[in-house]
Amino acid sequence: MSDSLLLVRDEGSARILSFNRPEKRNALSLELLEELDAAIEHAATTKEIRSLIITGEGASFSAGIDLMSLAAAGMNARHADFRRLAQRLQELHNKLARLEKPVLAVLHGHCLGMALEMALACDFRIAEVGTDIHIGEVRVGLIPDVGGSTRLVRTIGLPRAKELIMTGKNIDADTALAWGLVNELVDSGQGLARALQWHAELEKGAPLAVGLSKLVLERAYDLDIHTSQQIEGLAQSTLFGTEDFREGVMARMEKRDPKWKGE
Repeated sequence: MSDSLLLVRDEGSARILSFNRPEKRNALSLELLEELDAAIEHAATTKEIRSLIITGEGASFSAGIDLMSLAAAGMNARHADFRRLAQRLQELHNKLARLEKPVLAVLHGHCLGMALEMALACDFRIAEVGTDIHIGEVRVGLIPDVGGSTRLVRTIGLPRAKELIMTGKNIDADTALAWGLVNELVDSGQGLARALQWHAELEKGAPLAVGLSKLVLERAYDLDIHTSQQIEGLAQSTLFGTEDFREGVMARMEKRDPKWKGE
C-alpha cells in the first residue's frame, strides 16, 4: 500500500482523490488535509482536469477529524490559536467550494463530523446504501466549525439542520436522500462508477461555462435578485467572447460534438 495519505489518479479528465487511512476509517489528520490542500491547488491549475472526485479507501469515506492530530495541533492552545486553526480548515473547505471545476464526493461506510462538512463543500454527493451519516460535534462538547453549520442549513433547511446538529444523531443514506443532503443513492460499491458517469455528463459542457455557473450559483443564494442578475450578466459577458462559445455555436450548427479548449 502507498505511504501517501491521499491517493491521486486520473480517469480520463476526472481526477480521483482517495483518503488512504483505511485502518483509521480515513480519519482526517492535519497531514492528510495538507496533502488534500496541495491536490486541490494542483487541480485548479491543471487545464486537462475537468472534475474532482473525492472518496476513501477501504470501508469508509471518512470518520471525520482525527482527534489525536487535532490535540497535537493545539486542542489545549489559547483560544486565538485555535481560531486560527479553524480558519485554516475553513479555507481548505472553501477552496473546494470556489474551485471552478465540479467536485463530487462519493460517500460510503461512514461520513461523520468534518467529513460531512467537507462533503457539503463539494458540488454533488453520491451516497452508497448503508452509509452512516452524522455531524455529532455536540456529543464531544463542540459545534461544527468549518462550514458545517453554514452549509448544512443552506442544503437541507433550518429545521433539519437543527435536528442533525443539535442532537448529533445518525441518519442513514435513505434519509439523507429524502432530505436533499445527497444527490443520489446507489448500491454498495457503485459510488465511484456512478461519479464517473456524472463526470461524463459534466464534461459535455464547456469548462469555463461549467466553472462560472458554479461560482454564480454559489453567490446567488445569499444575494438579492438584482445583484445576482448583475453577476450573471458579468459572467455571461466573459463567456460570450470565448473560443468555446464560438465552438459551441459551430458544433450546434454542424450537428457534431463540440471540441472544448477551455479558452
